[in-house]
Amino acid sequence: MKSLKEDFSLMSTLLIPVAVAINFTGSFIASSLKLPLFLDAIGTVFISLIAGPWVGSVTAVITSIATGGFNPVNLAFLPVGILIAVVIGNLTKLKIKNIVVKIILLILALTITTVIANTVITLLVYKGITPDGTGFVASTLIKLGFGEVFSVIAATFVSEIMDKSLTIIIAVLIAKSMSDRYLIKFKYGENYIK
Repeated sequence: MKSLKEDFSLMSTLLIPVAVAINFTGSFIASSLKLPLFLDAIGTVFISLIAGPWVGSVTAVITSIATGGFNPVNLAFLPVGILIAVVIGNLTKLKIKNIVVKIILLILALTITTVIANTVITLLVYKGITPDGTGFVASTLIKLGFGEVFSVIAATFVSEIMDKSLTIIIAVLIAKSMSDRYLIKFKYGENYIK
């Protein structure tokens, strides 16, 4: 319980709307430009990196509800946002100083997590085909004779590796660009002090 209280400091609570706005903006840009990416978790990853998994989870839930009003598909993937916050928030506890190693570890962990979670949700809720670029790739693979599960996993992996790589790089760059005086006010902010 103490950890939960520490995570929700005044500073981290005030940063939640900013992180939600970053998620919303990324999602809007990706959907407007019809990119084969989502870019809807940059704020969740960013806030999880500096404030921990609880604050990141709240950010993910608020984001899914807010973007779900424009795209109801997002509501089904709400658990994925929470998983992203939990994975990133817990990995940030590892005080890896080499930023390249940290980024690679975060990309691998997040890609594996989201591919598994997204595949399960896509198969259970959408019968393998979501109404986005990933669904188009999956349906194409199915038409080419590949099995449904393989097609969804392959399409999801291609999409997620690109999306999560870009998401993590942007989120880490945001954290690294923040002032040291500001970073120190967050539970894990010292990990990003220059």
